Parts: sequence; structure tokens; C-alpha cells
Amino acid sequence: MKKSELKKIALKDILNAVQEDLRGKDLTTSLLNNKRKEIVKASVFSNDEAILCGQIWFTLVFEHVQKKYNEKLNIKWHKKEGDVIKKGQKICEIISSREIILISERTALNFLQMLSGISTKTRRYVKKLNDSKIKILDTRKTIPNLRHCQKYAVKIGGGFNHREGLYDEVLFKENHIASFHSFQNFIENIEKKIDLKKISIEVENLRDLRILCKYNPKNVLLDNFKLPQIKKAIKLVNRKKTTIEVSGNISLRNIHSFKDLKIDYISIGDLTKNIESVDFSMLIEN
Repeated sequence: MKKSELKKIALKDILNAVQEDLRGKDLTTSLLNNKRKEIVKASVFSNDEAILCGQIWFTLVFEHVQKKYNEKLNIKWHKKEGDVIKKGQKICEIISSREIILISERTALNFLQMLSGISTKTRRYVKKLNDSKIKILDTRKTIPNLRHCQKYAVKIGGGFNHREGLYDEVLFKENHIASFHSFQNFIENIEKKIDLKKISIEVENLRDLRILCKYNPKNVLLDNFKLPQIKKAIKLVNRKKTTIEVSGNISLRNIHSFKDLKIDYISIGDLTKNIESVDFSMLIEN
């Protein structure tokens, strides 16, 4: 994604977030009188080791508030997007009015902590595969209205994006297939409407996989297969025509079990669903 496109997405995210927090006025900061107009310096520190992600969102929050109040703003980053950051490190410095810093602080840090949390967890998953050729994929299990930024964070962490939504890829799952009398009946009906070699189809067992393999779909998703079943499934699939994706009940505790398998993808809802935010602190210097 181009930086200009990413910035448009980020701007939409932060506009909603600032409006949610500020509405028209910061009631507390307004009581500081002239003190709120003083130009001060604030620093952001990491309280965890992490992969830094979310600089665009962080910066845009400050820039949006700065335009509203028309005061000085300068942000100096000491680390780059995707860098490993250590506990206690200074991440950036902000020079602006006390008012702009106080208004922007929480919303800006919310994006930075969430996105850094996702990129950090993704990197942990990738490392567990120990340089395997298997790609870690995200899913649609995202916070409503924040999917694009969460999927961006997955990429910063070394993962890859699955489909963006229902609009950009065909993926038949268990509840789609349940609309038909049987798996075979599902296949017979769907192949009249679309070339199966262009789509992904989820299977729940080896019996259905044997049926599906006769049609060589683009991708087969093995859902909640146990390890012995996955090994049997790999032998059934024509790897020259069909990629294999594994999903379901995969965690940092067990992903190492998959690293030597001849599969292409592991899709993991945990990346964006169970967010462990990175702890950042912003301190204003007197």
C-alpha cells in the first residue's frame, strides 16, 4: 500500500478517535488558563520490549489537534516503524503547547500501543516458525472500523494479509457449506457458478477433503485439524495446483509443531482479536 493511501486510512481512523474523546472541548485542560498555552517538551518512553508500529496514526492525531488550535508542533522520532524497541527507551519527543500535548496524548498513545502490540505478537509467531517458508496470515477477526490499521500492523510484524473483507476474495466456510445437503452437493452447485481453481474452500474432515481434491481448488483451508490429520491431508492435496492453509486453535504455545509441515499458510485470529497492548508513557518535562 502506498504511503498516501495509508495516510488516508489513518486519517479516517484518527478523526473518529479524536471526536470520540474531545467532542468540542477538553474541560480539564481549559482550566489551566495561560499555562495551557506554554510551549513544552514531552517524551514518549516504552515500558516493554516491542516492535514499534503506528507512527502515522500517532503523528496524525497531534497534527489534527494542532490545526484546530493553530499552535507550534514538532515531533522528533528516535526509532523507525518496525524497529525493535527496548524497555525504558525514548521513542520520540514532542514540542508543542501544553494544551495540544494534553489533548492528543491518550488518543495518540492508544493507536501506538495497540498497533505495536499486534506487530509484536505477529513477530513472535513468525519467530516460532524458525525461518520456515510458511506464511502467517491474519483474519477478519478485527476491531470494527479498525481492520485496515490492524492488518497494517500484522505486516509490520512480518505477517501477511488474508482477504480484506467479504468483497475481495471468495472463501467458502462451514456455514456456507451447511446450506447444502452434503459437501458433494455443495461442490456440484458451486462449480456451476465459479471456477473452483480460483477460490478457497474450508474443509472440516478428511472425507470432505478427498472429495474436494478431485477439483483442485486454488486453496484449501484445513479448519481445526489435529496434527496427525494435517499430515494425512497434505498427502491428498495436489501441491502443484492447490495451496494449503491451516487454521483453528493455533497459539504461541503450539505453533512450533507446524514449522516442518509442507503447508503454505497458517491463519491466526489471535493476532488481531486478542490484543496485548505495548505499554508506553508520555511525560511532560517541566
